[in-house]
Amino acid sequence: MFLKNIVVIVLLSAITATAQDCRIQLKGVVTDFHDAAPLELAQVYIKEAGKTGTTNELGEYQIKNLCAGDYTVVVTHFSCETKTLNLSLRRDMTYNVKLEHHINDLEQVDILADVHDNHDQTQSSTRVDQETINKYSGATLGDALATVQGVSALKTGNSVVKPVIHGVYGSRVTIVNNGLRQQDQEWGLEHSPNIDVNTAANIEVVKGATALRYGGDAIGGTIIIEPERFLAMDTLKGKLISQLQSNGRGGSLTGTIGNYNNSGWYQRVTLTGKRLGDYEAPDYVLSNTGEQTFSGNLAVGYQQFEYGGSINYSYYNTELGILRASHIGNSTNLVRSINSGQPNIVRDFTYDIDPPKQQVEHHGLQLKGFKRFANLGKLEVDYAFQFNNRLEFDIRRGANAGRASLDLDLTTHTLAAYLLVDSLEDIELELGVDGLHQINEPNPATGIRRLIPDYDSQKIGGFISANKRFHSKWLVDAGVRYDLYRIAAQKFYQLSRWEDLGYDEQFPQFEVRETSTQILTNPEFDYSLLAFSAGVKYFVDDHYDFAINLSSASRAPNPSELFSDGLHHALATIELGQLDLRKERSYKLNLTAHAGKGGFNAVDIEVNPYLSLVKDYIQLVPIGLETTTRGAFPVYQYEQVDALLAGVDVGASWDIVYTELVDPEDPDGNPELFESLRLNSRFSYIYGENTTDDEPLILIPPTQFYNELVWSNGIIDNLSFTLANQSVLTQTRFPDDDYEVNIPDDQGNFQTVTVEISEAPSGFSLWNAGVSYAFAKAQLNLRVNNLLNTNYRNYLNRQRFYADDIGRDFQLQFIYNF
Repeated sequence: MFLKNIVVIVLLSAITATAQDCRIQLKGVVTDFHDAAPLELAQVYIKEAGKTGTTNELGEYQIKNLCAGDYTVVVTHFSCETKTLNLSLRRDMTYNVKLEHHINDLEQVDILADVHDNHDQTQSSTRVDQETINKYSGATLGDALATVQGVSALKTGNSVVKPVIHGVYGSRVTIVNNGLRQQDQEWGLEHSPNIDVNTAANIEVVKGATALRYGGDAIGGTIIIEPERFLAMDTLKGKLISQLQSNGRGGSLTGTIGNYNNSGWYQRVTLTGKRLGDYEAPDYVLSNTGEQTFSGNLAVGYQQFEYGGSINYSYYNTELGILRASHIGNSTNLVRSINSGQPNIVRDFTYDIDPPKQQVEHHGLQLKGFKRFANLGKLEVDYAFQFNNRLEFDIRRGANAGRASLDLDLTTHTLAAYLLVDSLEDIELELGVDGLHQINEPNPATGIRRLIPDYDSQKIGGFISANKRFHSKWLVDAGVRYDLYRIAAQKFYQLSRWEDLGYDEQFPQFEVRETSTQILTNPEFDYSLLAFSAGVKYFVDDHYDFAINLSSASRAPNPSELFSDGLHHALATIELGQLDLRKERSYKLNLTAHAGKGGFNAVDIEVNPYLSLVKDYIQLVPIGLETTTRGAFPVYQYEQVDALLAGVDVGASWDIVYTELVDPEDPDGNPELFESLRLNSRFSYIYGENTTDDEPLILIPPTQFYNELVWSNGIIDNLSFTLANQSVLTQTRFPDDDYEVNIPDDQGNFQTVTVEISEAPSGFSLWNAGVSYAFAKAQLNLRVNNLLNTNYRNYLNRQRFYADDIGRDFQLQFIYNF
């Protein structure tokens, strides 16, 4: 009995002690290592207890009801290096943490070049703040990216915008949205990415073939778009942006709301709608250039530090008018329009969108999951389904009026697995495998020869990459990737064209059957693609670093380059592919020097020279004019040459802080004239040469300068003014692709006329201005683009042959955060 009582007493004592010990509290503050600024939304995860605390706006965290014991504490922040701590808790403890912090804003765009200010890799970074993302809420992803040195915009009018990185574009630039490589027929010059920029909280542009996780064919670079990060706290967070603009007489409305729970569950939805009528040049309406777009994005997920998963669905639907003056009825009017520079069709403003136009619908469904393994790292598995339907409408009459001239369905399945090994000291490894199956199905009901045929393609590949720190001064990273790619098509050729091109002798194995005028073929190609990247970075101190990176990529010809054979309606050009094209192979060298000084008169500057050699570079060049039953159209053909691209990008910012008090003895009565004055500048120059023919490459961006002066809190708090200038020089280096055609004169006699399709337009200088006022949780912005209503044409706008670019545009924007 005595022994029994002793046991009961001991057990009760243990239970009491345990109850008391499990009321321990851990709290503290998480701050920036450099300036002690508090870091909001940092996560403090106690591994053994499975509990997470999130810092508030003062950087404070608090985790309650912990038992006495030894714990592994992991402290993370979206823009910092993760810190792991070993704490022994026996009573309430206050523990402050300092993190190596690199980015100040939660929702912002990171434009990462090959080498700059990213402590984990030899790649440079230029950061664009939240204000810039919001500024382009009613525009396109390509417009937002073009604000960065080294990134330009290839346009078809004002609504179709493709990013150009260091002079290359199209399928040489990979776009990754939330870990999913975008598959939306990016091969077309006038096919803009079907992505709503409002879904992005972080965008990374990798200049070169260094983002091997997403493929080894990104000769130009990779654009990585990330949504807002999960918040481990019970909160409802959202944003509403409404914008009106004068040019186009319309606007956009976008809203995002996220429901986050401390348990790990979250739901997030973004909806965007945009409606614009005809844009206007300074002197006339750009008829049939309106647009309407609707997009939605829904994400549901569960996330803990050790494991999690999500389901993401995205929808994008857009209807874009194509400048009516770009579709010409006969060769005489086409030559007159190109050579005179005046649109031959100008109508009154309207919101109607008539042929020529394009309609695109894109669906994406993605399933993702991850698991962290002790003493190893993180394993991710992703599956994605994408469906893209593209309709292009030509001007058709009679029974075919209103029927699409191009109708393509693209279905893509991808599966990928990645393993990040971060348990080793001073070295991080990542390896992965992925596969793709893609089917393209043109609709024969269009009644027109298919520009892109039926095809089926598969790709399987794998990569491994590593980065290692040597002491505190050196960082080395390297990686290699290999892919196998196969594409098989079914395509009809005109029998005469098949023989004229010599394909009957070069590819007899592709022939299936003949008719009197056509031949059915079954081209099949296999490509072996190798890519690698290696770089080293040296940190002089916290203010200076230098880096060098060498990368190589291989790209197989895309379906347009191989199979195009007919009228591309959205661009009003006839395009001709080549079956005998070889894969491209590039070698790129990037150098970066970065210097920065904080505090008073802070300065930050990055200089990035680069050199790229591309073997068998594929380009689309004009070769003549062809008149069909539907009108007269320029003819473009794909050709293959060796290319050299070299250039330099410069980005700089200077915080000019100048304080002038009217009465130094009474500072409270006279506010500072300048509390914050900043100058942001960027410069880009690129030299492109066709070394095979010793002539310039086509569509190389001209030299550009950009300077922006931002004056904040100068008159009253939260009021800022902006004045910016963009100067684009005349592109003097372009190939002579002018050609001659015979057109009838007024007497019916034919005369030979040179079509001046090569010449670049004159350079231009645009002024933009803006004023912004923030109050409570809202912000009101008024901007004026092309303030002086300047007439200009951009060499990278494919509609420059027919009309001027858009004129003055007032934009009023209201932003509300909650």
